[in-house]
Amino acid sequence: RDFCLSRGLGDVYKRQSLYSEREIFIRELISNASDALEKLRQKMQLGEDIEDEHQPLEVNIAVDEKNNTFTIQDSGIGMTKQELMDNLGKIGHSGTEQFLKLMESKDRSSTNLIGQFGVGFYSSFMVGEEVRVYSKSAKVGSRGYAWRSDGSGVYSIAEADGVSRGTKIVIKLRDNSVEFAKKQTVDNAIKKYSNFVGFTINLNGHPVNTIRALWLEKKDNITEDQHKEFYQFISHAFDSPTYILHYSADGPISIRSLLYFPETHMEKYGMGRIDPGVSLFSRKVLIQSKCKGLIPDWLRFIKGVVDSEDVSLNLSREFLQDSALVKRLSSVLTRRVLKFLKDEAKSDPDKYNKWFKEFGSFLKEGICTDYKWKEDIAALLRLESSKTPAGELTSLDDYISRMKETQKEIYFLVIASREFAETSPYFEAFKAKDIEVLFLYATVDDFVMSNLGEYQSKKLSTIESASAAESIEATQEPTPPSDVENAEMSEQEFQDFANWMKETLSERVTTITKTSRLSTSPAIVIDHESASFRRMMKFVDPSRAPKLPKQQIQVNPKHPIILLLNKSRKENPDLAKDVAEQVVDNALIQAGLLDDSRSMIPRLNKLLEKALGS
Repeated sequence: RDFCLSRGLGDVYKRQSLYSEREIFIRELISNASDALEKLRQKMQLGEDIEDEHQPLEVNIAVDEKNNTFTIQDSGIGMTKQELMDNLGKIGHSGTEQFLKLMESKDRSSTNLIGQFGVGFYSSFMVGEEVRVYSKSAKVGSRGYAWRSDGSGVYSIAEADGVSRGTKIVIKLRDNSVEFAKKQTVDNAIKKYSNFVGFTINLNGHPVNTIRALWLEKKDNITEDQHKEFYQFISHAFDSPTYILHYSADGPISIRSLLYFPETHMEKYGMGRIDPGVSLFSRKVLIQSKCKGLIPDWLRFIKGVVDSEDVSLNLSREFLQDSALVKRLSSVLTRRVLKFLKDEAKSDPDKYNKWFKEFGSFLKEGICTDYKWKEDIAALLRLESSKTPAGELTSLDDYISRMKETQKEIYFLVIASREFAETSPYFEAFKAKDIEVLFLYATVDDFVMSNLGEYQSKKLSTIESASAAESIEATQEPTPPSDVENAEMSEQEFQDFANWMKETLSERVTTITKTSRLSTSPAIVIDHESASFRRMMKFVDPSRAPKLPKQQIQVNPKHPIILLLNKSRKENPDLAKDVAEQVVDNALIQAGLLDDSRSMIPRLNKLLEKALGS
């Protein structure tokens, strides 16, 4: 006898609009089979009589390239004639939902049941021109039935002989879906979506899902080798994880997670941005591989699995219905990851510092892009300092613990190397006052400190700033007089010198002021633009690199070069002009602002000629 399918069912599936990837039908049918097996196991635990109770609980899949068929069979709870009509004749009907209600009425509930919608079976019409279902209920004495449909809007049901307990689905594949009759295609899909289903899945007689769902097991029961195997399986990597975070929670939302922190990454080699590494599961069934938004993008290097029973699915199981839930998952996981790293850093600083050198750039990215977590991330930063030996790292918290009582700010310098940092004119006064300065060497560090702004209510200040200079000058020790004759300039003399220098370099400077922060250097540039940002802009588009603006110059009025320059401006104006230009260029070089040092070569040759000829 023929029956009508629910309205529009055939059209929906023949247009293949239910899912964006046709291979999803394999996941859906395996999920249904797993549900059927779990329902039977629940009944067996209740002591109910079961048809052929010694038959193993497993899923068997067979593909036949010659006949162009895909077959999946389970030994689960099966269906009666009425259940076939209810479950396969109505789109959106969920036998699982009804079963859960029944089990709850007996004070027995299963959290292992996957399906919450009755549409999974119908995905078979995306690839099949005809689908046959053979099913026999697990109730003792049940008859077997055959269900058949081509998805056109009608189906038929008839009694059938030789049907085993459970359900068998035979799909005659369409011409454009013959790849699903290939063993390798199906094997790949099983491992991608259903590898961790709680029952054995056999493909043409051979088990496929041999990797266990470790995230559901107790931490103490998992060996290091098992972790390594699982990590390499899910990440397609060959290294071993540096850290392993096995985290579970039941409230406020259900989370079972297993996260791995790799030894290395490929972004540092310029191989492009890596994809998110954490996949979202629900009851061991893959919902979304490399799930964006599950953890922040700056944690994309983490590999692993997050399984939540609270995840709601739409009809396709490909897009989450409740984005707010994903945000909550992300918030819980991010907080847990940050706490985990903080604990690891405290437990084994050397191990953490080694890891930070490899992955610190991701944490710095988080400070620049994620306002919510930036201070928590900042606690994980590790930086070199004037108080640590070269190569050794310290934290911002440790820096604060060493601050003098009168010090209100955290001082840092972004520069190319430690050698340049220790000889920088900006560092002179801090070194003399024994004030610690953090040394940062990466281009991105300028942006990191700018976005962070402060830490533990302590302002982050670059020692290249005027405010840093003022804080040092307020307590600066008197500088010993120079050996040069007339080592002191009166206020009026300096004002005249400053006016001359500003007029002579009117195209390059805005102000000339004196400072007592310098000892071995004649001049510095203050409050200038970020050298790192300037280099980045030039790298992105050299033709549109902004012209270097006029600079604020601070000079050391007691430095021999400045004293001699002041004398020379009256006696040899041409030489004095060249020296003044060079003093400014030297200051720009120290600040990392001179775009092309070749521009000063002619002037240097000229000065050398005059020096050697004098």
